[in-house]
Amino acid sequence: MSILEVKNLKYKYDKYDDSSKYAIDDISFNIDEKDFVAIIGESGSGKSTLISHLNGLYKADSGEIYFKDKNIYSKDFDLTNLRFKCGVVFQYPEYQLFSETVIDDVAFGALKKGLSKDEAYDKSYEVLKLLGIEHLKDETPFNLSGGEKRKVAFAGVFVMNPDILIFDEPDAGLDPTSKVKFYNLIKSLNEKFGTTIIYITHNLDDVIEYANKVIVLKKGKVIKIGAPCDVLTDLKVMNDASLDMPYAAQIYHELTSKGYNIDKRKLKFNEIVESLTRLK
Repeated sequence: MSILEVKNLKYKYDKYDDSSKYAIDDISFNIDEKDFVAIIGESGSGKSTLISHLNGLYKADSGEIYFKDKNIYSKDFDLTNLRFKCGVVFQYPEYQLFSETVIDDVAFGALKKGLSKDEAYDKSYEVLKLLGIEHLKDETPFNLSGGEKRKVAFAGVFVMNPDILIFDEPDAGLDPTSKVKFYNLIKSLNEKFGTTIIYITHNLDDVIEYANKVIVLKKGKVIKIGAPCDVLTDLKVMNDASLDMPYAAQIYHELTSKGYNIDKRKLKFNEIVESLTRLK
């Protein structure tokens, strides 16, 4: 069942210049409940502009967006509620932090949603514990590292129990160990609680590990939508999008070119290792 549907979306930044190009140019796609979707494309392809439309932060010049079958551009649609249900963690988390302490910052959204002060702060502390940063609760957010700021910004969105979580480069500022823990956390939210995940990334190896759907953008247009194993092994698509093929896909092409029978649907790290082991 679709939780989010985008139809023929178009948007340009300079609306008074007829010669300026659309940043989002006639984009259409569906996101189903429980999807884990990666949005990929070279810099300037429209990825960040697109996600800013999905919870109504930007309004398209034309086209429609449906959240649970309701048009978010309808006059009677509650955009505030949409932003509780469809939370965005942006690439620069410092833009989302504003309170004097971490716990105050995280609790802000829960208070706005209508929780009592005790409920909001208790829930905020539990979320901080889940992320392993409860020891920072009384710290000033602006003195934190980039990775810590990102976790606090995520906590402030997650505390509102969104149906959809949207991330712009979620692993930016995280060391390799923290990155794996973070991806495993949002994967568990996806699998255990049915939270729909949408994220922008340049790390295509992680797309194979975690995503079940990929949307490829090029100059504001969608050029391919599909499963990671189909999209990321498609030489034409990857070339057209000016993207380097992930290592697993490179290994797949190298082995199949030599006559080995490799299952394209099994490109995760442990699956590739298993395939290589069987070849000995």
